[in-house]
Amino acid sequence: MNKKVIVNLATHRAYYYEDNQLIKKYPVGSGKAETPTPPGSYKVIEKLIFDKPGEFDLGSRRLVLSSDKTCLHGSWDGPVEGYVSGGCVRMYNKDIEELFEKMEIGTPVVMISQ
Repeated sequence: MNKKVIVNLATHRAYYYEDNQLIKKYPVGSGKAETPTPPGSYKVIEKLIFDKPGEFDLGSRRLVLSSDKTCLHGSWDGPVEGYVSGGCVRMYNKDIEELFEKMEIGTPVVMISQ
């Protein structure tokens, strides 16, 4: 099965596709003006699970991308929608937990700004 995620940084939505068919749309937050989320094409390189809040609010799941500047992660209690992050794509915990189960190492994630 061919899977991918497209994140529209302008509309703050992530779109999950299987075999080029839209399966689910998620609200997301992206980087503030001083720490913008970089557009580009990436791949999931690591999947991390967190049982409790740590020093940084990465929520319960983190999808590490092939970029040293961004990832997709949840949020325990921070704002999600809008320009709210330090550069990563922030999702509600329930949404990242659902997406996390569908994603595999190597799944493409494309960030667009239009």
